[in-house]
Amino acid sequence: MKKTMIGRVSGQDDGMKLETFLKRRLRLTKNEISRAKFRENGICVNKEQRNVSALLSAGDLVEVLLETGNETSKNLKASKKEISVLYEDTDIIVADKPSGICVHPSDSRDADTLANRLAFYLRNKGEDSVIRIFGRLDRDTSGVVLAAKNRAAATRLERQRKNGQLFKTYLAITEGIPLPVNGTIRAPLGSDPKNRKQMCVTPAGKPAVTHYETLAMQNGLALVRLRLETGRTHQIRVHMASAGCPLLGDPLYGNGETPKIRRTALHAQTLCFLQPFTGEMCQAAAPVPQDMNAIGFFLP
Repeated sequence: MKKTMIGRVSGQDDGMKLETFLKRRLRLTKNEISRAKFRENGICVNKEQRNVSALLSAGDLVEVLLETGNETSKNLKASKKEISVLYEDTDIIVADKPSGICVHPSDSRDADTLANRLAFYLRNKGEDSVIRIFGRLDRDTSGVVLAAKNRAAATRLERQRKNGQLFKTYLAITEGIPLPVNGTIRAPLGSDPKNRKQMCVTPAGKPAVTHYETLAMQNGLALVRLRLETGRTHQIRVHMASAGCPLLGDPLYGNGETPKIRRTALHAQTLCFLQPFTGEMCQAAAPVPQDMNAIGFFLP
């Protein structure tokens, strides 16, 4: 999608260098400015292309072309299957991923992933763009997934993720009750040398921090809300298993499929972030899926 940023020069910025205005007022990165300089009409003042060394006057209109709209997802097959959109604006889209599908295709034969469904949805609206998804969920995991419609938005969302302004909360059902019932697990995670498809707690791993809160308990099961400080592969599943309460239905770190649920009982419930350009606080929530709800907890 084409993306342009616009700013009006105030009296306070009269005489400011254009490059300084782009960095301080429009909050553009060095790379964004560099790319825009080489586009036709990439950086304009009062509709005329200008060098970044130009001096500005109060009232000047500054326009920067961040995306030309030529970047598309044409190599990504479209899937016409339904997608549930939780939030959308000109820069981002948040979808509710059902369990049982992957976020991205693993090979060219995989044509029904969340990315494929997003591609069809956006093309059908005339908004074809590269699908830039933040925070992958496992195939079994349901819930909120965030995608950026342009590179500029993706850059700002990545910045938010690093400084903790972009985060998710999860709901999980565990076999066994966490002790203490509320707490934080700080345990480094790395590949399991016995099985490279799995992760394990290991001193040689990368730092990983999981905060959890037990919401309800019944019949040896617990309903737990979790928030991550880090985003390691299988982090929630490994951390809870290491605490002696693996997720219900987890085939890798728990006891696998049960009569209660046929997949890992994990759901990405809420997502909080700032709109990449306006700074407005946004929140999206995915309803708890029926298979988790049916287990009998009063789910928020």
